[in-house]
Amino acid sequence: MKYSSWSVVIFLLLPISAFAFFKPVRVLIPEAFGVRCNEQNLCIDDFSQLAAAQSLLYDSKSYLAAQWGLSIGEPKIIFCSTEQCRSTFGLANKAGFTLGSFAIAIAPRAWQPHYVAHELIHHWQADQFGSLVLLTGEQWLIEGMAYALSNDPRVGLHEPFESYRQSFNDWYRLNANIPLKESLGGAL
Repeated sequence: MKYSSWSVVIFLLLPISAFAFFKPVRVLIPEAFGVRCNEQNLCIDDFSQLAAAQSLLYDSKSYLAAQWGLSIGEPKIIFCSTEQCRSTFGLANKAGFTLGSFAIAIAPRAWQPHYVAHELIHHWQADQFGSLVLLTGEQWLIEGMAYALSNDPRVGLHEPFESYRQSFNDWYRLNANIPLKESLGGAL
């Protein structure tokens, strides 16, 4: 009987602890942490910035569809325009992060098309191949694809990311005649 009582307590405290101590999980219910969301799952801390966030998201999705054939639905995406929001969702020094196929968070410094496209690519990867692929897949492929296909303008990324981008570009040249999703399925 004693073990079942402890099991219930642990079962109840686990989700509360996750939201308290592992901030990225907060993207699952962002409204509880000071952002407002619209019908398209676009969430923002400063609703006066909604039009800019919508435009950035639309442009990034359109680019990925037109250039690479990546069809991205309506992921939950949190655009932080303040440092308080960035901290609330655990972005630390990151420009953004993707929590599997569940949600994306964008830091204030990442309100640029290539950063948003980068995270949308990770969301697409999780949708197509499973969220665990983002953790267990080949990083040169996961990150390299996101840096290469997002049209990231930076030359000479910090290592190992530049090597990942170059490895992906080399791999893609060898597989250019195969549809992207099909060629990735064999590599992941």
